[in-house]
Amino acid sequence: MNYTVSEPKPWKRVLEIEVPSDAIQSELNEAYARYSREVRLPGFRRGKVPMSVLKARLGNEIRAEVLEKKIPEYLNSAHERAEIKPISQPVIEEIDFDEGQDLKLRASVEVKPAIELEQYRDLRVTRRTVNATDEDVDERLERLRERYASVVRIDGEAEKDHFIRADIQHADASGVPIIGRKEENQFFQVGSGRLGEGFDTQLAGVRAEEDRTVKTALPSDYPDENLAGQEACFIVHVHEVLERQLPEADDDFAVDIGMESLDALKQSIREEIEREPDLELRRDLVTQIVDAHDFEVPESMMTAFLDQVVADARRSTRDQDPIDENGLRQEYRPVANSQIMRHLILDAIAEQEGLAVEQEELDERLEAVASRGQASVDQVRRLFRENGRLDRIEADLREEKVVEFLVEHADIQTE
Repeated sequence: MNYTVSEPKPWKRVLEIEVPSDAIQSELNEAYARYSREVRLPGFRRGKVPMSVLKARLGNEIRAEVLEKKIPEYLNSAHERAEIKPISQPVIEEIDFDEGQDLKLRASVEVKPAIELEQYRDLRVTRRTVNATDEDVDERLERLRERYASVVRIDGEAEKDHFIRADIQHADASGVPIIGRKEENQFFQVGSGRLGEGFDTQLAGVRAEEDRTVKTALPSDYPDENLAGQEACFIVHVHEVLERQLPEADDDFAVDIGMESLDALKQSIREEIEREPDLELRRDLVTQIVDAHDFEVPESMMTAFLDQVVADARRSTRDQDPIDENGLRQEYRPVANSQIMRHLILDAIAEQEGLAVEQEELDERLEAVASRGQASVDQVRRLFRENGRLDRIEADLREEKVVEFLVEHADIQTE
């Protein structure tokens, strides 16, 4: 087998492979002999089908079967000999084969681009000095309470910051409903200004099951361009008036979110605040390194990243609302490019510095995962190996080691 390799892109290799006719014919002859022994054709006893008949009736099928089996073997052999480590499945671009002739094929595959690393040692970064005060902790605790707030129905009048669930019927200037212009079960907060200046203030004091006519100027960015900035009239039928209730900052709240007590929660918040400067330092350090590089990322990695973005968006909407898949891919392409560059650069540093994940380190991470559930470490390992997460965990651990290496070799200034 002969082959040549070209590099149309830093992350792409194109292989031109030529297999001598005698080698591929040998495989074909074995297949013909096997079919001749096993196949049954009308008018012939098993094992007695003439070769000419076999080739006439099943020749194309047999040749396709042999090529389907052998081409991956030829590609793998060429990869090994050319020291190519694919990160994507090969794409067969052309096959040229007639029985009795050499097999010629062209295939492309993606690889990690060779990265010429810029400086990553002795980079100057600044660590912010922080001393978490009780006020800082209380502020974070308040944000946490807001995150876990519940919205409950009230019987009283709507006030600022209350929520309203209502049907909004568009009407003409005289208050006559416009057919086909009704928006049902709209949910909004009084004071948000969602439907223009004056809309919320006119709903102050409204109660559940009450109708109220509201006239207001629609905002300039209103979705309907024909109505944007215009005076409008609405008939609002209120279904519910609701208010947000924050949980009490007590031990019960702490237990509900997984802590032993309120004091333990406050201590966790304090430690989180005090860890932030180190996390910021690490982010700044990696950002410096990524920004110093400029290269084209493999298209398969870009596609995989954006496919995951789309899949996550579909799960979040639970298929209730259509998503703009092309819009999402365009929006997240710069993010994908940055994240993939980050991964490839850190991976290149790991290779250059000989930073590898030991089996004990991987086992410790799996034990931590197992301890949070009901499965054993062996069950977690088997499950993660089957779904591909084991490689992801190992990659995460390697990146963590690289970042720690960068911190150890950085010029850290104190703010």
